Amino acid sequence: MRNYNNMTVAEIVTRDYRTAEIFRTYDIDFCCRGKISLAEACIPLKISSKKVIEKIEQLDKDANDKGAGIQYNEWSPSFLADYIQNTHHTFVKNSIPVIAAYLDKIVSVHGENHPELHKVQALFLASANELSEHMKREELVLFPYIKQMIEVKKDKRKYEKPGFGSVLNPISQLISEHTNEGSRFWEIAALTNNYTIPKDACNTYMVTISKLNEFERDLHLHIHLENNILFPKIIELENLLLS
Repeated sequence: MRNYNNMTVAEIVTRDYRTAEIFRTYDIDFCCRGKISLAEACIPLKISSKKVIEKIEQLDKDANDKGAGIQYNEWSPSFLADYIQNTHHTFVKNSIPVIAAYLDKIVSVHGENHPELHKVQALFLASANELSEHMKREELVLFPYIKQMIEVKKDKRKYEKPGFGSVLNPISQLISEHTNEGSRFWEIAALTNNYTIPKDACNTYMVTISKLNEFERDLHLHIHLENNILFPKIIELENLLLS
């Protein structure tokens, strides 16, 4: 029997991503602030870690029948980087103009009765701008370098440090940016009462809230895959090459 209390939230989700839904239920951040133990995560939220663990253990019991979902941690760094770019980067790029247009409409129609929408729009547009630059740096610098590192290892060549010194440098910056985006979407969730659709919402309003919720869920998985799986694999690979 695993001691889930002492495992970090990130470790639990990395082992079985289905647990992410449990953590969402309790507002436990598993992507940006997932490096603390489950016991520690529960304290400020004033929830019983025992109740959370009971739900996780129920997933364990069901695993043989339903499977534990996609095992991202078993993927190679190169494959994972390609997956993130092709799946999550593409989703973000396609979603930004759609959500921005919807927000324009509902702010103009519902902004007077729902002044929080102005703040939601500002937060989303700031996030859209930052994420676009963030992904561009990953696609042009970090992800290609991952493949170079793998080729060096495969060919047993001498590892030459990159111009940015170590993968720890861009990774540190990227993690900081992930934290900023996570904070923005925590605020959007709070402003929208956790994406609750108000009684006076029109169809466009309902679609906008739904798409914001979908965007946040995708972002959580996106950040989790990088912070908790891809980046540690890259750091481990660089350490191996340096040794």
